[in-house]
Amino acid sequence: MTLAASTEDYDRLWSKAVLYRGSAGGWLKEARLLGREQVDWYDFHDGSHRDEGFSNRRTRLGADLLFRAGLSFKLEVDWAARAGAFHYNKLTDCFLKQEWGEGYALTIGKQSTRITLDGATPANVLLTIERSAIAWNIGVPEDSVPGICLERTQGPWYLRAGLYSAGASTPGFGDFNAALFGVFSVGHEFAAVGSAGHSLLRLDYMLQGADPQNATGKPAAFTRDHAQVWSLNYHYERGPWALGLDLAASDGRGAQSDLRGLQVMPSYAFDENWQVVFRYTLMASADPDGLRFTRYENMVNAGHGDRYEECYFGLNRYFYGHKLKWMFGCQHTSMQDVAANGGAYHGWGLSSGFRVWW
Repeated sequence: MTLAASTEDYDRLWSKAVLYRGSAGGWLKEARLLGREQVDWYDFHDGSHRDEGFSNRRTRLGADLLFRAGLSFKLEVDWAARAGAFHYNKLTDCFLKQEWGEGYALTIGKQSTRITLDGATPANVLLTIERSAIAWNIGVPEDSVPGICLERTQGPWYLRAGLYSAGASTPGFGDFNAALFGVFSVGHEFAAVGSAGHSLLRLDYMLQGADPQNATGKPAAFTRDHAQVWSLNYHYERGPWALGLDLAASDGRGAQSDLRGLQVMPSYAFDENWQVVFRYTLMASADPDGLRFTRYENMVNAGHGDRYEECYFGLNRYFYGHKLKWMFGCQHTSMQDVAANGGAYHGWGLSSGFRVWW
């Protein structure tokens, strides 16, 4: 996505986030202030049930330090608005990253696990107000998890392997009191080197050990209690057109049902400022009550179901690329509930969001 017409003004403003630039031979090359603010308005209906209002979706502040020899450190903290003030909510990113050689990188600390199409997409550059139900139910729902990850990009190939804690979550690094889970990804870029297009096919696989403390903790559990997860996803972009596809499945454990999911998400950019996006999501659970609603549907109905279907229509206005944008979404969601215990849902929702990050 190219930047808006007033790029030079935005460039000057955003450059203020760079606090320090070192000399060529110095040990610290750059120190940058990080931050984001995401505010939503929503109005969701299911028959006579309704929930609407404003939500301070994300407020985050942190720093990014770039050292010589490919070493960097990132720290980001999430703040929650309560009683008219901001309070510490959780530590999101806190990791050391070492890059070397031909596309190698090693990351240690609390970091994104990057599994499923939407789960691997940073919240800053999402095309929709919220991630899909696949990322919420099959993927790793928490933004960041403590672990270690090794990745390599060589030519058209992308390889990644990570090992993470599935222990009870806390506002910090978690309790490390449960199993571990591994995430393995292999991807291939089919677009020619140097071309303007993008065509990445990727297979993600997650294997999680068994432990009763998996999928526990606050403010949100690190994982769902899946034994295995597969996601075959594809991202295509050429000119104004883009397409995202995700075919995902999980092997549940205990009370967690086996799940299947399909996501299709085309988009079209009229110019550098305006874009439309459509997302279709279909999910099925092998057992009753195996599926959860996403964020705003859950505010209307906190129940569970076994077949979920969503159609999302979105309009995005970019002022400075993804760094400053306004988003609008209209969606219809249905949830089947064969257990008939309160999870059935058939309703419309409207949402609008302001996003800024630096």
